[in-house]
Amino acid sequence: MKRKYFSALLMGALTIASVSTFTSCKDYDDDIDNLQNQIKDLASADQLQQKVTELQGLITTNSTNIKDVQEAVKKAQAAAETAQTTATQKATLEDLKKLLAEGDYASKEYVNKADGIIDAALKALETGKVDPLVEAVKEAQAAADAAKATADKAIEEAGNAGAALEKAQAAATAAQEAKDALAKLQNSIGGGYSETTTVKDAITGINLLLNADNTGLDALDTRLKVIEDALKTGDDTTGLATRLENIESALKNIIGQFSTMVTDVQLFNIAQPNYTGFNRTLNFVQAAEKANVFPAEANVADKQLKFEEGKYYAGEDSLLIRVSPVDAELTPGSVSLLNSQGKELDDIIDVKEVYRYKELLYGNTRAGGVNSGLWVVKFKAKDLGDNFKAAAETEVYGQPRSILYAVAVKNTYNTTDKAEEASTRRVTSEYGIDLNTTPAQPAWDFTVNETPISYIHNRYVQTESFERTDLTTGYHAKTYAQELTWLDNDKPATKVSLTDDDKNAVDRKDHTTGTSTSWEDGVDNRQAYSILAVEKGKPITIDFGNTERKGIKGFYVTLDERFAQESAPSELNAWNSYTFENVDYKNQPAKLFEGSKGTITIKDMNNVKGDVIGFRVHAVNYDGTLTDPDGRSFYVAVGDVKTTKNLGNSDLTWNETSNKFESTVVLPADFSSYDFDGSYGWQIAGADESGNTPNWNDFTVKYYAADGSEVPSLDNTVKSVKFILNNPMEFIDGATYKVTTTLTKSISTATAEVCTINASFTKKMPTDAPTFNYRDGFTKNPEYIIPTGGNYKVLATGNKGGKFDLRNILIINNNTTWNDVDLFDEDNAGVFTFNVAGGTYNNGNLDKAEATGPRYIMAVNNSGEQNLVDNSTERTIKANYNYFNISKRKENGSWITGNFPVPSTSSEKIVYCSWMKTFELDLNKTGMKWSDNNKVTWKATPDPNGTKLEFNKLAVKVKDINLLPVKTGVNGSTMDTFFASGALAVVEGKYGEIWTTNTKEDQINPYFSASIDATGITLKQISQTAIPSGVKGGKIWFTVKDCFGNEKPIILEFQIQSNGVDAARKH
Repeated sequence: MKRKYFSALLMGALTIASVSTFTSCKDYDDDIDNLQNQIKDLASADQLQQKVTELQGLITTNSTNIKDVQEAVKKAQAAAETAQTTATQKATLEDLKKLLAEGDYASKEYVNKADGIIDAALKALETGKVDPLVEAVKEAQAAADAAKATADKAIEEAGNAGAALEKAQAAATAAQEAKDALAKLQNSIGGGYSETTTVKDAITGINLLLNADNTGLDALDTRLKVIEDALKTGDDTTGLATRLENIESALKNIIGQFSTMVTDVQLFNIAQPNYTGFNRTLNFVQAAEKANVFPAEANVADKQLKFEEGKYYAGEDSLLIRVSPVDAELTPGSVSLLNSQGKELDDIIDVKEVYRYKELLYGNTRAGGVNSGLWVVKFKAKDLGDNFKAAAETEVYGQPRSILYAVAVKNTYNTTDKAEEASTRRVTSEYGIDLNTTPAQPAWDFTVNETPISYIHNRYVQTESFERTDLTTGYHAKTYAQELTWLDNDKPATKVSLTDDDKNAVDRKDHTTGTSTSWEDGVDNRQAYSILAVEKGKPITIDFGNTERKGIKGFYVTLDERFAQESAPSELNAWNSYTFENVDYKNQPAKLFEGSKGTITIKDMNNVKGDVIGFRVHAVNYDGTLTDPDGRSFYVAVGDVKTTKNLGNSDLTWNETSNKFESTVVLPADFSSYDFDGSYGWQIAGADESGNTPNWNDFTVKYYAADGSEVPSLDNTVKSVKFILNNPMEFIDGATYKVTTTLTKSISTATAEVCTINASFTKKMPTDAPTFNYRDGFTKNPEYIIPTGGNYKVLATGNKGGKFDLRNILIINNNTTWNDVDLFDEDNAGVFTFNVAGGTYNNGNLDKAEATGPRYIMAVNNSGEQNLVDNSTERTIKANYNYFNISKRKENGSWITGNFPVPSTSSEKIVYCSWMKTFELDLNKTGMKWSDNNKVTWKATPDPNGTKLEFNKLAVKVKDINLLPVKTGVNGSTMDTFFASGALAVVEGKYGEIWTTNTKEDQINPYFSASIDATGITLKQISQTAIPSGVKGGKIWFTVKDCFGNEKPIILEFQIQSNGVDAARKH
């Protein structure tokens, strides 16, 4: 049934006049198909007015929804302002997306567009590309354009109509402002990704989108009001119908597809046990009034309630229904009760209110598997007399039977022609509702400032200064005060009788005076409970509640004069000297509250700082009977007007000596002007971003006198305060926490609140860390590594790693303690940590290399054939000072606690170097020149063993041998020692392990081949009958590597001598 409702609304124009109480979807489809070309001509004023009402309801609902969404966006904006990391920004967007998905408005078009902006912003966080976000914000621009067009249309249609024209003009202005703001925002986002502003801009875009759509709704509402006024004046309906269709189309662009036509209605399927509070019986409480006037004395209250014998009080009850489609809108005027003969109960029962049911369904409650489309319909009985009885019950075969009713929802009008209106069309639920009445029960209990009366002190036995009120004989008889109770609280009366056969009340029922149990026994004995603390000038709320079966018609409040026995009559005189609001005192009538709730106020106390005052509440039931024979009293302790003192904010910084966060500067706090004798404990006001509220013992407040000496507790001598965090991991890094306490004053057994003290503190994370630099004589390049195992032996497979002793090559904090912390003490292991990004391999992956105190050894692992000790790559040494167990922060969407690293301001470059960096051939070494040891002879008959050039005659050197942390194995002076120690190994080259070339290097092995071992190189003559006389030598090529994987090409010259061989001739 995704047809336009307006079409369905008018489809009955050509149908037969008879109407059933239930209409199927097929009926609608057939009618719609037959009438598409005749709708506008047959639109009646009543039909159009119904459509106007339905669209107005939709606009109102969605306008409210948009405001709810904007509240969620407002919270997201605040979070985005403080978000310092990409992870935090991402979490802010995801939280907002979740909130939008949970509301009633989740499927609305404006929420879908908002979701699009959120998704684009999340993508921008991942990729740094803002193009999708710009496109998403264009959706908001389109909404603003549509709002402006709608507002302009509203201006045109309003003509000279004053209110409508003003509202349309205001909408046009708002729409233009949204357009301008969105254009500016698009330019801002289009400028490129910004880590600090992109998310904020996205959320701003969502808010502007919502503003634009809400402006569009306002403009549509104005256009509907103009049509409504035109319908009242009898304007042509054909043109108005077209305008309504246009409005409906524009509304769908804002909120998405909807149907104002209810196609199905069902009673909520109540299972047992029932946790919803709803059932299928409309049970109206009723009370047969008894003749009475309340209060009996006209001068006690500002008016009286009259009850007449034979009259009835009729109550309310509600049903839970489910309608389809779920986005259909209900109004009280569209709902009624209908019996199976098509008769409505509008003359007996009113529909007072309808609203969506938003509670969570759980347990055994169910709604046919769909927890949506639920509405509460509240009914009010107008007549519970004979008409109601006739509607509720009938007789079948001499037995009473309940008449069943359905919930009927008005859909549209059926007309046989333009002039005559037929009966209305309804969609009905199943017939499962019965009607009943229940006698009202008498009320008695109430609350005062949300505290049950049962727990508030009265003077049942005595005053606070021990004048007895319950003794009729002896010394205390002079202070006796009567306290009446109904003999049966379930049988109250309109008048009190204490004697004779009609006795209905008694003084202090079940109370034994003058005994040890007198503080405990007796009906309404609240002697042992606390006096309620209240504040001068602040309303005191008395509430009997809104129960369905119990309730009151009205009540008023007086002073508890009979019990004002402390130093009588001075206490009552004092009370009467005060100024009250809505209380009967000093011949000033009380306010009679009609209903269950009202407030009284102690306005002024003639400069009295504190006192105990008694009030008495007199109430009347629905039927005119008194809830209590002489009312129920309660006592309050009232202090002066409660004030508020704000101390400001204190920055808490880390104290390395005390190992605590403490106030950097104490907060001035002068309490000398307050009259107090105690205070509540300091508390954190509200949960933080993580949802946690630190406990009272997670922080400490210290107090100081004017001379700076510490004061043990909060009193009048305190001049300043200081905050200390006892458990810093309960507080978010950088967050500000509001804290509060209240100064109190003891008044009798009550504690009055004198002043609320507010302050705040901010957890300021430390920013200091030690500095470091290279020790004199050491530089970034070269920085030689200590090989794994302490030797340079080349591995059969893979490359070795090593380590750096950073303590040996770096100076930390100029070799002194830092804030009294010895960075080389074993007890401070892990306090200071060096790190090199990409400085080691971990499980085959490149990772951060770290070195922590007190030894500061940094391991460097190679992986397989990978080599980090390459003598060339420059890396950066950085360092952190780790503050232990002081941090709480959000990382990758999760809250973590623990250490807090602060980067050092120092950094140094480092190049991981091998001994091979300065390894070289020493070919011209005195006494061991290579040219003296590199000769081979060409012979007519080659020597099969060849000629060996010995490595012990090939001089080499490591220039930086004295800088190496390990010298063994690379401290020899000839090549053979390096092979012997395993510090060098030959690696396969382009033409094998070793080969020769001519001196021009353009021929491979032209006359000699070569082989190599740890002791030298063997050259073998290649079979050749002649050698040119010009060939005097060649070059030997091979490559060696060290244990880290560094390779070094070796090129050695060799000389060729002839021995009786004819020189080859050139041809």
